[in-house]
Amino acid sequence: MTRRPRGQLKEMILDATDQLLFSTGGVGAVSIDAVVEAVGCTPPALYHYFPTKEQLIFEAGQRQYRRFAADLQTSLPETDDPLVQLRARGHAYLDWGIEHPEHYRILFMTPYPPPTEDEAIDPSNAHGLKELFDNLARAVDAGLMRPADPWETALAFWSIVHGITALAIINPFIPRDFTHATLATTSEALIDQFAP
Repeated sequence: MTRRPRGQLKEMILDATDQLLFSTGGVGAVSIDAVVEAVGCTPPALYHYFPTKEQLIFEAGQRQYRRFAADLQTSLPETDDPLVQLRARGHAYLDWGIEHPEHYRILFMTPYPPPTEDEAIDPSNAHGLKELFDNLARAVDAGLMRPADPWETALAFWSIVHGITALAIINPFIPRDFTHATLATTSEALIDQFAP
């Protein structure tokens, strides 16, 4: 049997997990046996990298999220105006969700297990919220928005974008330009709400 380069097996396991997640449409349908069969490795080899199925799914999700975040970042305009970036971030997020519906479902519409008693509930652990929080903080620092609870403000903006994106994904008959127009209207109303 040919020995794989160090780290290659781990990436192959994550690739197979991604493919199973997107082909089955959900975490519950992905099994360790299916991943092992797809990769052609043994269960102990998989468990060497991922001690539990939960850890495997989590790392696959984290890898997809990093790809999503990189795509989003490259689509933002180069500007020092945080409100221009905030608006562009919302529209880029909406486009990414429409263009990657299965990825979006896995990343943002699949329930996470509740935190254990040992885990602190920290909003910064939520995918997408940290970057949005940073964007809003720059707007407050620039005097373009009034200071308010940063997490509530970020969640308010994220709720708008996520809600419209989720509706666009589950109902592809909604015209894309209409979703962007609705996002512009609702986000502007919220920006006005937090005007200094």
